[in-house]
Amino acid sequence: MHTNYAGVTELLCRLGCTCAPTGLAPLSELLPRARLLVVPPSTGSYHAGKKCWLPQPESRFTVENIRDILSFVQGGGRLLAFAYRFGDSFTASNLRELISPLGCLLNDDAVVDLQLLRDTHPLDSYFDTPKCLLPLAWSHEQVDTVRWRTMATFTILPGANIKPLALSAGGSCISFNRSLRRISFASLPVAVAGTYGTGRFIVLGGPHAFEIGEFGLLGTNDNGRFMQNVVRWLLNDGQPDLQVVPTAHHALGTFFFNNYLEIIRGEDRHTSQQTVAYVERVLRRTGVLKALDRPGWLT
Repeated sequence: MHTNYAGVTELLCRLGCTCAPTGLAPLSELLPRARLLVVPPSTGSYHAGKKCWLPQPESRFTVENIRDILSFVQGGGRLLAFAYRFGDSFTASNLRELISPLGCLLNDDAVVDLQLLRDTHPLDSYFDTPKCLLPLAWSHEQVDTVRWRTMATFTILPGANIKPLALSAGGSCISFNRSLRRISFASLPVAVAGTYGTGRFIVLGGPHAFEIGEFGLLGTNDNGRFMQNVVRWLLNDGQPDLQVVPTAHHALGTFFFNNYLEIIRGEDRHTSQQTVAYVERVLRRTGVLKALDRPGWLT
């Protein structure tokens, strides 16, 4: 209740859950007594001079952690996990190693609305997903729009029982992969829902939609209701519903993707590289590529 996840904690308590932090005992001892594991974005230690996260052992999942969490979900447990913009390349964590066996890959990218970024501080920037970009019917009950901050996307592996929970808008709301220096103009999954064994999981590319506090968006748009829908689906013991609602937008198939769109269609290679360099300069100038400590956020 003393963190940015107080809203999530309050909802879980209203649903009859008893919330407790991990770290007091090994996961192998805690998980057999648990119903749901919530994993906030883990980061390394902050380097003020370089404005980046440095690897830190306690911020990374050990082989034993990954084994225990996967066994927990496979045996009927529920997992709600949050990544961060640019994925593990930014936070110096290894969430990708945890979720890859579930059937999805965390990308080293960030969804950014370039038009909004022109006049907005990067930590205040956002993008919206209307109901048509929430493919699962249960997720958008009494929800018209969900608001997000800059966040990472996911690649869904072939054959995985996973569906997009939310999609980016595409177009000027681009995805920039800082490791591969690639731009995608497609509509991509920023949140996914799936099953693994007899368990369920949901992974989101950023935490802010479910957070309170300075940059939390839980109180905006229909985020609170969306969070309720997500938590209720996770805790439901009925048959998991992963049926995608067909719409004109989804018929394009943009979320069943294997590769990034590297260039603007119709552009030659030289022009596309200029586009990548331009976007990279914008992100560097506005600070999206940096990690800022909290005093820096508040200035």
